[in-house]
Formats: sequence, C-alpha cells, structure tokens
Amino acid sequence: MKQKLLIGLLVLALCAAAAGLLVLTGTFDAAKAPSRTQSAAPPVSSQEPQSEPVSAQPADATVRLKAVGDNLIHDSIYRQAAEYAGGNGYDFAPMYAHIADFIADADLSYINQETIIAQRVAPLSGYPMFNTPEALGEYMAEIGFDVVSVANNHMFDVGEEGLRAALDFWEEQGVTVFGAWRTEAEMQKPILTEKNGITIAWVPMTQHTNGLTLPRGTEMRYILTDERDLIEQQIALARANADFVIAVPHWGDEYVLDANDYQRELAQQFADWGVDLVIGSHSHTLQPVEWLTGEGGNRTLVVYSLGNFIGNMLYPQNMVGGVLDVDITKDGETGGVSITRAEVLPTVIHYEGIARDIRIYPVDRYTAELAARHGMEQLDAVYDVVPTQKLTLAYIRSIIERSIPEEFRPNLDLTGM
Repeated sequence: MKQKLLIGLLVLALCAAAAGLLVLTGTFDAAKAPSRTQSAAPPVSSQEPQSEPVSAQPADATVRLKAVGDNLIHDSIYRQAAEYAGGNGYDFAPMYAHIADFIADADLSYINQETIIAQRVAPLSGYPMFNTPEALGEYMAEIGFDVVSVANNHMFDVGEEGLRAALDFWEEQGVTVFGAWRTEAEMQKPILTEKNGITIAWVPMTQHTNGLTLPRGTEMRYILTDERDLIEQQIALARANADFVIAVPHWGDEYVLDANDYQRELAQQFADWGVDLVIGSHSHTLQPVEWLTGEGGNRTLVVYSLGNFIGNMLYPQNMVGGVLDVDITKDGETGGVSITRAEVLPTVIHYEGIARDIRIYPVDRYTAELAARHGMEQLDAVYDVVPTQKLTLAYIRSIIERSIPEEFRPNLDLTGM
C-alpha cells in the first residue's frame, strides 16, 4: 500500500516538472492565453501616426476682358447687310468675320454701341440722327458682346422713347446694358457683372449729347462728365460693392489722336477716386494708353479712346482702332484684385469703292495690297473730301507706335509695316 502511494506521488512530481519545463521553453504560455473573462489585446499597428493634411493655398481667379470702341452703324453699313441677306433681313457677319473669333475668346466683352437701336419705335436712319437695326445688336450678342454702353452723344437721337426701346432691346438679349437709368431709384444700385468669382462694377458717363437732352419731368437719368460730385458718388457706390471698378467715359474731341487736357484731368481724378480701369471712346481715333497713379498709391490703366470698331468715316485716322485685352486677377491668398496683363490689338476698317465691302481686320492680317485698294481715296468724288494722308501700312504703324507703348503690344511685330 505504501509502495503504491509512493509510486503515485512520484508520477505527480514528474508531471509537475514537465509542465514547468514547457513554461520555461515558451512552448506554452498560460499568461498570454485569453481567459473566458478577458478579451485578447488589440493588435498594435506598425505604421507611424498620420499627420494632419496641409491645406492648399486658394487658387487665383482671373477674368479675361476684351473691350472695343465705337460701333458706328452708318446707313451704308446696314444697307450692305441687307444686300448680304438677299432681301431677308440683315446679315452683318461678313463685316465682322475677321475679328469675331477674337471677341468670342473672352470671359467678358464690352462695346460702346454708338448708334441707338430703336427700330421698334422709329424708322431706321443714318448720320446725323442714327437708328440701327435690331439685327445688328442680335449679332453683337451672338459673337460674344455681353456688356454694352449707350452713354454717348447719340443716345437721344430717337428721343426718350428710343432710349427706353434700346434698353429694353439689349436686356432682351441677356446682356448687361448701361448708360441711362429709367428712374432715380435704379441709379442708386451699382452696375455689376460677376465672372469667375470676381465682381466688376461699371460707371458710365458722356461729355456730349449733341445738344439733345431728356424732356422735362422725365424719370430717366444719365451722367455727364461735368457732374463730378455725382461721378464720385457712383464710383464710391461701385467700390463698396465690387472687387474691380471700370469707368466708361465718352469724352474728348473728334478726329484727333491725342487726349486733351480735359480728358487727362478727369482721368487723374478717376485714379484718385480708386478706379482700376478707364475705357474711353468718342474721338473715332485710337488715342494713348497709359498707367496713372492715384493719390492712394493705386495704379489705374487709362485707355483714352479705342477708336472706331466699325464705321464708314472719311479720314485715314478714323480707320485705325483697337481691342483692349486684359486679365483681371484676384489673388487667392490676399483677395486683392488687379490687372495682371494688358494688351491692345490694333484693328483696321477697310472698304472698297464708295463704302463697299466694309470689313474689320486685325492689323496683323491687313496687307499693303488691301491698303492700296482702300476706298477712302475715292471719297472726293462723292463727298468733296480729299484726304491729306494716304492710308498706308506705314501710316497705320505710326498711329500704333504713337498711341500704344510697347508694353501693351508684346506679341505684335510691326517690322513689316
């Protein structure tokens, strides 16, 4: 009996020793085995902790704006358009064919519609009291003009009724039209266009109205360039509601290539009042382009006149115009808005015979052969006008070099002219 008890104790001892050996060799680790009352520890990731992503700097925003001068529709122009249409309305496309794609390639395009479009209330007419077919305006909207001014010396050619009709017409085309306000209350609201996150304000005015005005008691309003307090108020209203302010004056003397003292003095006031860009018209010639510095240290780009976009005028200087092409950029970090690129593409109005085949050409597409056929040389037979200067490439070049500094024509090669 004792012998069997001793044998059993020996067996138990051997089993205990074997268990201890397993623990020491790591073959079995009871401490690491999960119990019924304790879950296994979650796995530990071998990757480094992720850092917070660095926020990207806001991107800059840019609006490409193009602007032209006087769209001057003489009766010879709309009669030619009627011939192109073959008796079915008006076809203005051939006249603008060489420039239309350049106008369309912009975020915003501006034009001064020199002649009133009031066909719905009065007969069509040419110089000196204009009334232009609605088909012209429809085509201007079609090729990309979405900002239109009627503030010029011909705005009252069809009276108040004609001016209202013109405003109605342009609004029906879905464009921004300005230059006259229907009421005083409308005048208290800024004229704004918004594109690509940039808000642009427009302040239109005219120096001349050809001795015409609105009837007494009318609610309509417009601004003359002599109304300086009103202009300053309008600029302040624009500045408070927009990123960028453009003044649009119809000013100066006709047929001359230089800005006069009146224009230069008002241009400096525009700069002092914080205007960013001045787009002038009325002279029917291409006048100088320059930067001015305002009293606050701001820079203002002034284009005194872009000349004629189209027209059937009589003198060689009337044939050269320009398309302003600028980038207006909002800095994504600071929110500041400025002109970051500015160019002027010169254009030439061409016709043959007595106002036949009227066309607009970018100057780099205008040739000596075309210049030699220009109909201006034949005008003395009809209008008793003898131009003192021939329209040659050299003369065109002289106007460009006189009015447009090299910084505003970086991509234009004049060596062949």
